[in-house]
Amino acid sequence: MYEQMHVSIPDIDAYLERIGLTNPLSPDLDTLNRLIYHHHTHIPFEDLNSSLLHESVSLDIPDLYDKIITRRRGGYCFEMNALFCRLLRDLGFNAYLVFCRIIRGRDFIPPCTHCAVIVTLDKKQYFCDVGYGGPMPAGAMLIADKNTQVIHEEPFHIEQYDAYWWTLSRTTSDGQIEKLMQFNTFPQTPQEFLAANLKSSTSPDSVFVNKVLVNLRADNGSYALTDWELTIREGGDTIITQLADESQRRRALQMYFGIVLP
Repeated sequence: MYEQMHVSIPDIDAYLERIGLTNPLSPDLDTLNRLIYHHHTHIPFEDLNSSLLHESVSLDIPDLYDKIITRRRGGYCFEMNALFCRLLRDLGFNAYLVFCRIIRGRDFIPPCTHCAVIVTLDKKQYFCDVGYGGPMPAGAMLIADKNTQVIHEEPFHIEQYDAYWWTLSRTTSDGQIEKLMQFNTFPQTPQEFLAANLKSSTSPDSVFVNKVLVNLRADNGSYALTDWELTIREGGDTIITQLADESQRRRALQMYFGIVLP
């Protein structure tokens, strides 16, 4: 019943071409960091299936490959990290999915509505995420208490929260420590995320149903679309534009995110 969630990537070379890389790649830390960064800069985070197109969100590998690689769309966490984890496994990495909870801007412990990837290299575990629509390390974070890493000039921190959970934080541009999410390291099968994915993509209370969210990291900044507001950050400058209609929004999707909608 869930076999299609466990099949291999149909064409690894096409996947790598989508993110600007080529084979052969060795399953080592340098390759892992390159894969994460190139994923961040080539494949946008987006919730258009649930917020704009009102289409179902499949987690089957062939469907994810068709959407993200063949049709050059993007996705949100359950899609992007599922496909990325499968790519890592097909490249020879020891990788698996885990549950996360988003705590950014919250003063309570929310349910798990996010997933990420854990990779084990040389008996060390690394936190990897290519599917979060906010500030996130564009590289692998070593899972160790009080670990701080500067990744592409951005400082991130991992601390042990309790016997089971870890907290990922960042240092903001004004020097404040901002908590982003908590995660555990318990391996999950892909089908464990079906219920959370269904709720995230269909519930009237879900932000992914109520709000158009698209963003993409760039080498010198980032692009973001929130409903009708387009934000362009380049070289330290920020330009915010209010889009007037659907035709302008679709042009922005194509120009800044490479997304061509039907």
